[in-house]
Amino acid sequence: MAKCGNTIKLFFVLMTMTVCFVFSSCTTDTSGYKEELVSEKWQADLDGGASVYLEFSNDTATLKISNADSSTEIQGKYFADDDSFVIFMPEIGRNYSFSYIPSKSFIELTYDGNTIKMDRVS
Repeated sequence: MAKCGNTIKLFFVLMTMTVCFVFSSCTTDTSGYKEELVSEKWQADLDGGASVYLEFSNDTATLKISNADSSTEIQGKYFADDDSFVIFMPEIGRNYSFSYIPSKSFIELTYDGNTIKMDRVS
């Protein structure tokens, strides 16, 4: 009889753990830095007149850099986590990897050892 009681207890514990696992995995965490990064638009006006603009739309990231009469655009699918993101540009065989540190109203964006402060666009 004791074996039957242990089996019931084991079954109850396993079912409880299964239910907890199922219900805890049904939510999406939107509290991370990634969500803040991709749900906003960012801009910086640099010394010397250059401007940088970053936005995310659906699965595409766009980084525009302009200075006087020159401008360039990096645009492609992206992958982001809570401290970095990569813009994939297979048409030119290049990927651009950035790290970032978020703050209340700006991010510090780093590429190849160079960092700029980008303000949230309101």
